[in-house]
Amino acid sequence: MAREMLQGAASALRGITRATRRRLRRQAITAPLDTGGFLGASVAAWISTSPSLLPRTWWMWTANIAFSEIYGYATGTLAGVAIRRTGRAMGLRVSIAPDHRQRARLVGAAALLGITGYSWVRGVLRQREISHLVRQEPKNLATHVVGTAGGVAASFGALGAARATLATARFYRALLRPYLPPRLVGALSLLLTAATVTVVVDRLIRGRLLERMIEQAEAANQLISPGVPRPTSPLRSGGPQSLETWQSLGAAGRKIVSGGADRELIEQATGAPAREPIRVYAARSSRRSLEDTVEAVLAELDRTGAWEREVLVLFTGTGTGWLQEWSLSAIEFLTGGNCATASIQYSYYPSPLSYLADRRSPQQAGRLLHQAVRRRLLALPEGQRPRLFVAGESLGSFGGQAAFRDVPEMLRSVDGAVWTGTPSFTPLWEQITARARPGSPAIAPIIDDGRHIRVVTRPRDLERTYWGGLYAPWEHPRVVYAQHPSDPVVWFDPSLLWREPRWLQERAGHDVTPAMRWFPWITFWQIAADMPLSSAVTGGHGHSYHEEMVPIWAAVLGQEAAEGAEGPTALEQRRRHRRIITAIRSIHPVS
Repeated sequence: MAREMLQGAASALRGITRATRRRLRRQAITAPLDTGGFLGASVAAWISTSPSLLPRTWWMWTANIAFSEIYGYATGTLAGVAIRRTGRAMGLRVSIAPDHRQRARLVGAAALLGITGYSWVRGVLRQREISHLVRQEPKNLATHVVGTAGGVAASFGALGAARATLATARFYRALLRPYLPPRLVGALSLLLTAATVTVVVDRLIRGRLLERMIEQAEAANQLISPGVPRPTSPLRSGGPQSLETWQSLGAAGRKIVSGGADRELIEQATGAPAREPIRVYAARSSRRSLEDTVEAVLAELDRTGAWEREVLVLFTGTGTGWLQEWSLSAIEFLTGGNCATASIQYSYYPSPLSYLADRRSPQQAGRLLHQAVRRRLLALPEGQRPRLFVAGESLGSFGGQAAFRDVPEMLRSVDGAVWTGTPSFTPLWEQITARARPGSPAIAPIIDDGRHIRVVTRPRDLERTYWGGLYAPWEHPRVVYAQHPSDPVVWFDPSLLWREPRWLQERAGHDVTPAMRWFPWITFWQIAADMPLSSAVTGGHGHSYHEEMVPIWAAVLGQEAAEGAEGPTALEQRRRHRRIITAIRSIHPVS
């Protein structure tokens, strides 16, 4: 008897499973598109072709269109459900006479095709405009076609995944309905569906994608490139007499200590006697903590005699430990090599991965290095201390600023700072923008009339405000925040999902098209898609801070030629800067 019951239950289960599987395939693949969802996806796709900050590659087109259509389809479907329910509640019914339906379909299809074609062509033309603004060659037509096709395909894939999830929930309900009360069936099927989706996503993203990214980051960090020679100067970490081995520095560290100019090139560019610059670097590893890594940097500073130099600059790197060569070299040329730069590698993950997986490490690195160096400097006689400066770019700016509780502490602790491409979520930057003069542009807020802090979108902003107004006299210490209007790293923020930012409301920015508009959800993904390649844009735009680092560091070091002041004229200063830029470009040939 019991055996017969079990066999009957198993047979019923197989029947339910087969029927549910057939419904899953039909709902996930062959079910027609929801009318409201289709219209919503179409509108979102039209909007997604609107311009953002940087020219799009094919995969940027794909990401923009896919995420926009997913949002549009979901919104349109929900709106359609709400309209139908409201209409039924009010007793309203809209219908089209049978003899007019075919004409309505043709008119609707023609309108959809016409608007789609117009929005796509307009989007392509806007991409050409953006390319000219950031001084890049426009992408060819195939880039836009392939990206559009990829976006449509990806959105259909997402729709299939969503329908498969709903079908999975129905499958669980059909499986549990004969054995459980209706209320319990709904709750339990929801939990089982959520668990299934979680397992699948975890296996795909964390188990495969994330682990693969980590493995690739580890391999890249250990790779010793033959194009990066070991330094021969004892004033470089990893070189002769260094306490840090060449292998221990990591890929980014090896590139940093191997690069830069020597004394001869500095003398040739500046026409004055120079010294060999000091570059100190240490990398965190599984065998030593962040505190031990900071101690290793101090030991290298002691060994190289860095405390006897005129200028000491502490850099906080990005996730991989990378530092901007333009910033490093600008300091070395402007000081005639009478300087030392120091940094640590706190991670070897790319910045996005570092921010998601370990946001504390860059802040700890910036804080611990600054505190340790500051203690050593205070122990030296006052007249024998080098001037202390701090710097960082992108996630390095976020981490480096964590060394200070507020602006007064930063101004008390250092002789100057240069922060480039600062992310909007940086706490100290949020404090600074809260103090901005009312009416000053969001892309270049005016802080205390520019007495100590100036926000620079291009070199001319060092002397005048973005609108051309005068600053108050520039006092020491000096802090520069460099941020291009077209830098998506600066402007990316989760609030873009639901709120229009002030910088977009103002339509300000010399390298941003005024045609850019904000749309809920869509603009967030447009800016997100702009970020990965923003460092590959021509210097002076996007997240590429190159030639402007020379005049910026000259101003922070106090080497600018003020009007009416004795010394080199502004013309002579520009010529000197041009020679330095040419020399840096010869050792770092990046546009």
